[in-house]
Amino acid sequence: MTYDINTISQSDLLKLLLSVKEQYSIDEIDGEKARYELEQLEKALLRRKQLESEIAKSGFSRNEILDFISVKNGKELFATADDSDKEPRQIFGHFLYEGELSILFGDAGVGKSILANDIAFFVSGGGHEWEGMESSNIPTLYIDLGMSTKQFVSRYKTAEPYIPNTFHRAMIDPTELSEKEILPEVTKLIAGMQATDNPPKFIIVDNITNGFGTMTASTKMRNLLSEFKNLKEKFDLTILLIANPKKRKLWSVINLNDLGGWTNHLNFIDSVFAIGQSRCRKKFKYIKQIKTCEDKGLMDVMSVMLENEPFLHYKYLGYNSEWAHLDGSLELVEKVPLTPEQEAILTNMLMKRDHSYVEIADFLDISYDEVIDFAIENRL
Repeated sequence: MTYDINTISQSDLLKLLLSVKEQYSIDEIDGEKARYELEQLEKALLRRKQLESEIAKSGFSRNEILDFISVKNGKELFATADDSDKEPRQIFGHFLYEGELSILFGDAGVGKSILANDIAFFVSGGGHEWEGMESSNIPTLYIDLGMSTKQFVSRYKTAEPYIPNTFHRAMIDPTELSEKEILPEVTKLIAGMQATDNPPKFIIVDNITNGFGTMTASTKMRNLLSEFKNLKEKFDLTILLIANPKKRKLWSVINLNDLGGWTNHLNFIDSVFAIGQSRCRKKFKYIKQIKTCEDKGLMDVMSVMLENEPFLHYKYLGYNSEWAHLDGSLELVEKVPLTPEQEAILTNMLMKRDHSYVEIADFLDISYDEVIDFAIENRL
């Protein structure tokens, strides 16, 4: 017989211990059973005392702690797990799973919001197709703390046929609220939307770095993530937070340390992925998985290309090495010779020497290496 310390009181344990001592004698034939029973009871009693001591130190009541503590052995873990526990549904490939609190980050201007909107359109049942992915058709709420409605409509004026009614967008101007007021307003908005006929179960907040003040204090970061985690669990949500990394070196490998102070609170976060700039060409980007609770050993990154037709979005190109993006050696599309007009502009810009190679490559929409090769060949 075993004893569950979560369902038996300390007084009951004492009663059982006395009862066993009365029922058995060490000299009886089944003395081994008696010793085993006594040993189990005494161990359970000791564990109970230790637990009660920890509860007293924590400041919580016994019932409050025991309500959210669950201890199961190996067999019980798998016996009580349902199908959803074993195989979470993918929301956006292996980058994001249903029920997760996730962070997407990237350098300023790299295209985080474009990717976030791409994901929002796709998850809500619209947008464009992504290779190897299936839309979840989940009602989505995109909370924008930066781009105005006018700016959004201007950027996505050709996307109307691709945006379903299950996509909802809320614009909150952080300059109209104090830093202390923003989080409560966002929380009320998310909670309030859950009372609608078709409540959004996928939430995107863009951008938590700019929208919630400086957020340099560790306590503020913790409170912010704790609030979103509580919302996720209370309403059974999937939440994606968009963030800026700390200042990082150009053309360096993306890693968790780039998140700066947010890395101190990763226990709140289920997954993290990032979008990076490819050195091959300005319109080339890559999406990298940084932290995940599901897949292991993800070495390659997803290569994408920015396209304007039929609306501003990223086109899937395949999986490649991050280093190939950073050293410019990756040929994602067939190289096209420079036109006479491009050569004339390139020559003029190189001779003036008032622009960097990166700026010239961005301006002409060619690779960094093409600028260097042209400069060497023409001794500019």
